[in-house]
This record gives sequence, structure tokens and C-alpha cells, in this order.
Amino acid sequence: MNNSESRALKKQIGERIETLERLLIGDQEGGGDDRQPDDESARMDLTISSAVNSRITLAEKQELTRLKANLLWLDSDDAGFCETCGREIPYPRLQAVPVTRLCIDCAQ
Repeated sequence: MNNSESRALKKQIGERIETLERLLIGDQEGGGDDRQPDDESARMDLTISSAVNSRITLAEKQELTRLKANLLWLDSDDAGFCETCGREIPYPRLQAVPVTRLCIDCAQ
């Protein structure tokens, strides 16, 4: 990975971090409707959507953590090389999966 690819990848990761942080801050501020539904079906929908939203938020937090770690990794001597086998990770793979530190063979 050359310097311009590294800069582009850092920009891509930075933009995704900003997006995730905005989403997570919005979730913390609430913004939801606190009214209780009137019927059992609506209450069930609310219960299911609450569980789904919790899982989505957890996944976003995990992605955010990995993205921030990869920003630091991109500044290291190991940047762009597979953590398992040491081969160079192709730049298109890093673009497609910016949280990866494994080549396609080791990821399988």
C-alpha cells in the first residue's frame, strides 16, 4: 500500500467513524416515542424492535472500536500486511473491508 492509498483509506475510515459516532449519539439522546402502545400486537412490535435496535447498536460500537484501532494500525510498520501470514493485503480488500487485518486466505 502506497502513501496515497493509505491517506485515502484513513479518510474513508474517518468518515465512517464520524457517521457511526453521529448514529450512536442520536441513539443515546433518545428521540424515540415514549408512549406505550394501546394493543398487544403493537407492544410486541415495540419489544422486538427494541431487541433488534440493541443488537444494531452493539454492532456499531464494535465496528467503531475496530475502525479506530485500524487508524492506529495504518500508522504502524505492519500496516497493510496480514496479521496471520504476513503477506500484503490488497488495497481493494482494505477498501471493501476497512476493519480487516487479514488477507482473504487467512480470513477464510
